[in-house]
Amino acid sequence: MLQIREAALEILIEDGYAALSLREVARRCNVHVGAISYYYKSRSDLFQDTINLVLENYSKPFFAIMRDAARTPRDKLQAIIELLLDDMQSKQTTRLFPHLWVLANHDEFAARTVESIYVLERVSINNLIAKINPALGLRERETLAVFISASVAGSTMFIGHGKPWSSELSLYKAVASRALVETVANITAEQLTAYGAPEVGTPSGWKPPTSLTPEEFAALIERSHTDNLRGEPISASNDTSGRDDGRRAAAKGRN
Repeated sequence: MLQIREAALEILIEDGYAALSLREVARRCNVHVGAISYYYKSRSDLFQDTINLVLENYSKPFFAIMRDAARTPRDKLQAIIELLLDDMQSKQTTRLFPHLWVLANHDEFAARTVESIYVLERVSINNLIAKINPALGLRERETLAVFISASVAGSTMFIGHGKPWSSELSLYKAVASRALVETVANITAEQLTAYGAPEVGTPSGWKPPTSLTPEEFAALIERSHTDNLRGEPISASNDTSGRDDGRRAAAKGRN
């Protein structure tokens, strides 16, 4: 199973989603295509599992930061920002994520997967914001979390693997950490109003904007909280029916 996902990831990084197929994965693994379709019924299934492989690599250091009792919430937020920026200098992240962003504009499945990834990332960031600046309402916290995600992710094109500013990562991290952490710590509702926000506060019934269904979004948040408590790898899958778990358990048994 791991060999299959690693081959699929290599295809995504080097050639893009259009090149990903069960047949091409089988060729790279030097097996018959039936051996791949035994575990994955479609390219979408394989794509989802491959993205989860990427997320597993993020989960360990991410959870380590969140569970570190010696760090303050402010220290944790800075460490997460630095972790994400450091990761951008890997070839995998620099090539894979911008490709996913483009794909999300044209492919609904990819769009939902990408949104799930960032929703999961923002759960932890939002929780830290609430501790750092408890005067902010839910709407302001969620918006700040989106701003942090967008600011960090958008840095890929400048400091990513092989990009012109990659040699200036240390200075860039210092600037980004200072700007983002200080913004979280010091911004107020009055300042937001002064800078043009027509309405501040959280209206009754407000929920974070999302293209996921309310049920999918709620299930994703609930599973994220559970995984954080257990320290388990984050998964971007929206399927909470147990179908994927059953498929993987069966596959493991066949191995």
